[in-house]
Amino acid sequence: MTGPPEPQPRSLVVPAGTLLRLAATEWADCADLTHDTDVAVVLSVVRTDPTHVGWTCVIGHRPQCEYADEHPPYIELRVRTAVLHRFGSPP
Repeated sequence: MTGPPEPQPRSLVVPAGTLLRLAATEWADCADLTHDTDVAVVLSVVRTDPTHVGWTCVIGHRPQCEYADEHPPYIELRVRTAVLHRFGSPP
């Protein structure tokens, strides 16, 4: 007899333009931001990365960027996937 099936990760949709307010413990791996601080990022793109289980790549702009429509996003960081459920909804 086998046990119950493994739970599948929930899909998540976080719309572009969403303001992500992240505590210092909720993000990592961004050379452009001071580590161990809270950050805010206006989301442009979410990318999954199977090599970093539990983390999702987020690309966007700083909220104070006045030229977001005129240049590509410049902030890229890894965010705890569970945290993104605060900002999104199932598809």
